[in-house]
Amino acid sequence: MMITKKIKLGGKNFLVVDLMQPLTLDQEGYPGDSRVKRKIFTDMKETGIHHYIHEIGDHHFHPHGDAPNHQNPELMDRGIEVFDLDYSFNPAFIIDLSEDADAVETEGITFLTEITKEHLLPYASLLAEKEAVLFRTGYDQWTEKNLPHRVELLPFFNEEAAAYLASFENLKVIGTDSLTVDPDGVQTAHRLFKKKLIVESLVHLYAIPKENHNHFDLQTSPIRIVGATGGPVTAYAFVEI
Repeated sequence: MMITKKIKLGGKNFLVVDLMQPLTLDQEGYPGDSRVKRKIFTDMKETGIHHYIHEIGDHHFHPHGDAPNHQNPELMDRGIEVFDLDYSFNPAFIIDLSEDADAVETEGITFLTEITKEHLLPYASLLAEKEAVLFRTGYDQWTEKNLPHRVELLPFFNEEAAAYLASFENLKVIGTDSLTVDPDGVQTAHRLFKKKLIVESLVHLYAIPKENHNHFDLQTSPIRIVGATGGPVTAYAFVEI
């Protein structure tokens, strides 16, 4: 599967990195979430038209966006449709913590579980400048291998880190390779990020060249289903070359 491609836009050359994973019927999701289901709506042999119906949860896609109504009881009228073009195309950078000293190997994959404020402080100037930030913990490789997820393994922001990130009002998009931004049973980061587009379950983040980590453009375009608590996100990194 091709995950990078060189293209030309507006007379400039870009390396485009696909940050999405094709959806499969056996795809692992957040522990306890329903599986993808497919049924035939019309059959080719009977009608000459083949048409499926898929039953898919709001948060099953890799990646998916979280809407304000997902974990904020006072914002039940704000579904994924609120994230318009202002959240779809933004200057971005990536914080790669996959080789952090606190990263631990599990089943042959090394990733960081708890993101702290100390991990963020070296990037203060970029956080104040950019409109989107991506976090790679190394968990993207777990998702790409379709291994069963366990809540105790899922990377998250601790409360101090989440509050620090939320303080940067210029940030519109916060993306991560984890399936969540909070530890199990906690809603702190989701509620602190309620004015931002949270994009979870990003993949292929390692394909963004290291020399371009601090400067690329990010597309994060949600499928805007009115009232939905989340939904699939079309996500690409555009690296000028």
